Amino acid sequence: MHIAMITAAGCGAALIVWASINKIRHGGSCCGEHETAAAKIRASDRNLSHYPSHYTAEIEGMVCAHCVRNVENAFHAVDGIYAVVDLSHKTAKLYAMYPLTRREAAAMLDGTSYTLTAFKEEKE
Repeated sequence: MHIAMITAAGCGAALIVWASINKIRHGGSCCGEHETAAAKIRASDRNLSHYPSHYTAEIEGMVCAHCVRNVENAFHAVDGIYAVVDLSHKTAKLYAMYPLTRREAAAMLDGTSYTLTAFKEEKE
């Protein structure tokens, strides 16, 4: 009886160690176990002097680097927008070649699991 319990405990411990090592090696984030990172969409123009309109957007739902890439991709998919996302502050600096409204910025996140919670124009 004792041997069976010791064997079961040993197998359980080995399984926990194996699962932990597997997660470290192969990933596993809040965005899905073993999810491949989305291909990065780059803004066509990253020269900030070409963007006369600047905004700060607070974004709810970001918790990891995958989230940052997904949010940047959502904004970069729109022509004339360059975004720099800050995970620690849950914000995105948006640089636009044209004036943006809060509604337009929120619409760029449609189809994602992220929500625009605040939107402010930055004056230079």
